Amino acid sequence: MELKILKNILWGEFAEFAGTLELENVTDRNIDDKVMEFFRHSIEKEGIKINFSEPINDIYRFEGGRTPYDLLIFGKIYEKNFKIFLNNKLGDLESGARNDVTTYNNLLRLYLGVRSQRLSGEIQIDRNLLLKRARGDEIISYAMFILDKNTGNFNFFFLEEVADAFYVNPRNYMFQVKYRPALRENPLNYCEFILNLIEATIRALRASIEKAEEEIGILKHLKEEIEGLRGC
Repeated sequence: MELKILKNILWGEFAEFAGTLELENVTDRNIDDKVMEFFRHSIEKEGIKINFSEPINDIYRFEGGRTPYDLLIFGKIYEKNFKIFLNNKLGDLESGARNDVTTYNNLLRLYLGVRSQRLSGEIQIDRNLLLKRARGDEIISYAMFILDKNTGNFNFFFLEEVADAFYVNPRNYMFQVKYRPALRENPLNYCEFILNLIEATIRALRASIEKAEEEIGILKHLKEEIEGLRGC
């Protein structure tokens, strides 16, 4: 319920933002700055307070000057804390292609609150935090804002709303979505989202292993052929 309410409020904000833009002046390089410049205010409604901030480095070290999201949206809705990680994109809303969001590793760390750069066997899970989020006492989400580079139209949605099968690219381990995906009427809850993400990641890793084994076989064959040549 809370995500639906936040979606309606934020949709109106992004519609206002999109209306201020001169499309010819927006590029992949400056869209994050333009979003940051616009969202310097707070929103207060009965029982709801929404704040905007540049990415807060409480989990991540900066990697090449970037974090896995571009704007932090946070606050309270009916006494529940919420945190939404926003990713800004300039793209083609009419394209049916999947597009990179961030790595599965980044998404899992954000949702699980893991304070390390890489998932490992020694990963420390805060079970109290996970239980709090699983019960819905704290809301966590990842959102996409896409500005159409051809028309200036936009789309805004939470990953929990995506009805398409979750997909992680086996080549670069990026979680990928269409810029105008089919959306669920009711967003996935916290546990459903994480379990779907894990299953998609397992499928990607298995596909990656199978492809690697196939390429290793090809390379071994080439090695044998070259070793069989005179002069090698």
